[in-house]
Amino acid sequence: MIKNLCKLAFVLALIVVTLGALTRLMDAGLGCPDWPGCYGQVIPPEHGTEIDDAVVHGGKAWMEMIHRYAASALGLIILIIAFKIQSDKTVSNNARWLSRFLLLLVIVQGLFGMWTVTLKLLPQIVTLHLLGGFAVLSLLFLLILLLSPARSISGNKKPVNLAMLVLILLSAQIALGGWTSSNYAGLACTDFPTCDGQLLPPLDLEAAFHLTEFSDRNYEGGLLEAETRVTIQYTHRVVALIVFTFLLILFVRLLQLPELRGHATMLLGFTVLQVMLGITTAIMMLPLPLALAHNTGAALLLLEVIYINYALSPNNQNVAIGSTTAVSYNS
Repeated sequence: MIKNLCKLAFVLALIVVTLGALTRLMDAGLGCPDWPGCYGQVIPPEHGTEIDDAVVHGGKAWMEMIHRYAASALGLIILIIAFKIQSDKTVSNNARWLSRFLLLLVIVQGLFGMWTVTLKLLPQIVTLHLLGGFAVLSLLFLLILLLSPARSISGNKKPVNLAMLVLILLSAQIALGGWTSSNYAGLACTDFPTCDGQLLPPLDLEAAFHLTEFSDRNYEGGLLEAETRVTIQYTHRVVALIVFTFLLILFVRLLQLPELRGHATMLLGFTVLQVMLGITTAIMMLPLPLALAHNTGAALLLLEVIYINYALSPNNQNVAIGSTTAVSYNS
């Protein structure tokens, strides 16, 4: 029962992450200028309605509220999971503590959702909100693994440190992707592999990553200068190359472990797919379907790397090796 609830929450979390990306890409983050309602209502007003000198954009308002509805449903399911796990004496302490942390994270994530609106898409908050969504998805996946049958991995040359390094680098790259999106820097470079025809364009790192700057301005559409946005986009590309290199090294190392060869193949597949999506998205000027797929691809790649780290952990006593894909996390 608990594991089935976790699977349901996992699928819903993936949907919420995708809806969050879609809301961001459609510039619908302020489709409802208040929180938790939409213009003070549970259901968005009709399109074109004028409220407080503002005209309601029906499509954006509904996009934002659908995201909120799904996130609220996810929070409720996670609350039920946490209570059920606390009352089940057969569940390990690791799973018990993880469910508590997951519940706390969902509460914090709700606050970030509110601040995203009340602080008018402040890039720092939008990026943290995105990372929080990825974290909820990842912890639900980890909880499913903790509730799965135990298996062990043979071999003494397990690339534990390498896998952890890849996880850290990939997480940093996802954060950079969120920073790129929240600052509307996705189209800062109009070509690839060069940026505006230059291998090394003029950069302004200080302005691009000034994380302590706050104001009450509306950040919809972005407020940064062109050179600053280029710096963000260019940094995202450079770090992507670094992450790609280490992912390939991890792939080669995993091929030496028979139990993880299937996951090594999946790791390579997700990596190549994500690189292709990133390049194609840049060349085709950020079309919505590709940009959305790039976001989902990052989530799937992250889940695969998390699985590999969990499987390689020397303290792990509960690994389900039987699954062949990172998406068949329904083992």
